[in-house]
Amino acid sequence: MRVWSLVVAVVWCCVIARSLEVPAAAATVVGATLQPSVVWVSDGSTASDPESQVRNQNRQFVPGLIVIRAGDSVRFPNDDPFFHSIYSASPNDPFDIGYYGFGPGKLVNFLQPGIVDVHCHIHAKMHGTIVVTDGPNSGGLGTHFALQGVMSGAHRIYFWNERDGLKSSAISVPAGDATEDVGTLR
Repeated sequence: MRVWSLVVAVVWCCVIARSLEVPAAAATVVGATLQPSVVWVSDGSTASDPESQVRNQNRQFVPGLIVIRAGDSVRFPNDDPFFHSIYSASPNDPFDIGYYGFGPGKLVNFLQPGIVDVHCHIHAKMHGTIVVTDGPNSGGLGTHFALQGVMSGAHRIYFWNERDGLKSSAISVPAGDATEDVGTLR
């Protein structure tokens, strides 16, 4: 009986010690781009905000650019008094939600990181962009960035802007609560 009590006590000590472990500190990656860009480090993480919106207003997508995490959804409400037919032929997350009129719109889930160009079958000039990330991101267009919460190790840093498209580069992030300056991404 004493041996069994000792085993139980050791197991409980291990469980308590494991629960008190502090997660490893994450680094901040800083740098710049030549053009205002969305920047992110790929670490495979997903779903941060379950639902965003891109409204159809006056034959435009509002906002025209959003940044979401892989696994998030976007609703496309129609504020116009006429029909829209929203779609994307982008290879990573293609969709076609069909024709729909005024109202709350339809919901699309985005599973793959990358750039999703959004259009309307009816209004050829309508164009929007959804940047789907799988890690810490800049959240919008800028020429300087600071990505917090990047775990140590080898990663790819991605950056996208409308003029140059999607580009990436390999980076190595140090362990601990450090700041890694990757310079100007080109």
